[in-house]
Amino acid sequence: QVSTRELRRKDDEMRDICARALLHVGAILAVDIFFHFFYILTLPSDLKFMSRLSDWSLAGLAYSNLVYDWVKAAVMFGVINTMARLDHLDPPQPPKCITMLYVFAETHFDRGINDWLCKYVYDHLGENHDNIMKELVASVATFAVTTLWLGPCEIVYIWSVFNCFGLNFELWVQKFFQLEPFAKLEAKLPAAMSRRIRAAFGAMNFWAIVLYNILALNSLEFALLVTKRLLLTGFPVSTLSIWFITYCGVQLIKERERLVAIEEEKSDKAKVE
Repeated sequence: QVSTRELRRKDDEMRDICARALLHVGAILAVDIFFHFFYILTLPSDLKFMSRLSDWSLAGLAYSNLVYDWVKAAVMFGVINTMARLDHLDPPQPPKCITMLYVFAETHFDRGINDWLCKYVYDHLGENHDNIMKELVASVATFAVTTLWLGPCEIVYIWSVFNCFGLNFELWVQKFFQLEPFAKLEAKLPAAMSRRIRAAFGAMNFWAIVLYNILALNSLEFALLVTKRLLLTGFPVSTLSIWFITYCGVQLIKERERLVAIEEEKSDKAKVE
């Protein structure tokens, strides 16, 4: 891109750059407010205080820690991306919002590193990711490289193992439900009902992603406390109510993704015609 001689801007590109710059300024202020007034990063270190909180407060605190980390990453990458676009470069997109992540395969903040890992390790070894053994080898190799990049230590080892398991477990569940009796049953269901069933699994997956990643952001003790309260102590009222609200959120996300896919398909057909 740097060696491109003809530099042209798309229609309304400067307006889009200015809008994104203002959005990043707002995000920087939000990070500053979160960091100085909400104490979401320091509260999890006081386990005695954490044990007195309600199930909803613990769940909200765990979720807020991931949101804060995403906003911080979005600001860092977003500001650099905006400056790069002023220089007529097309940089990698900022990380996907944590609220929209219910699939382990999309759980990454740095798209550049993720693209590199996929190209040279994950996709290279896993090929089309249909074979369970190849997927296992590819994911283990990918998280081994990631562990070396993050810096080997106990908490990174635990984080890598859990996320590697989550990535493979998705494929195992997918392969299981592709078996003939389940595939035939889903084919008979209306499309909306199929999305509801998938959203129910997606809601559980969302909290698995949250619990696995607060390991790296906070501590193993805080992650174990949240897990115990959500799955054991808070069952069934807190567990089912939090799961249901998450399910509604995943449904909205899946519907948005479906509409975006329809719009992209229409635009592609219009280009062909």
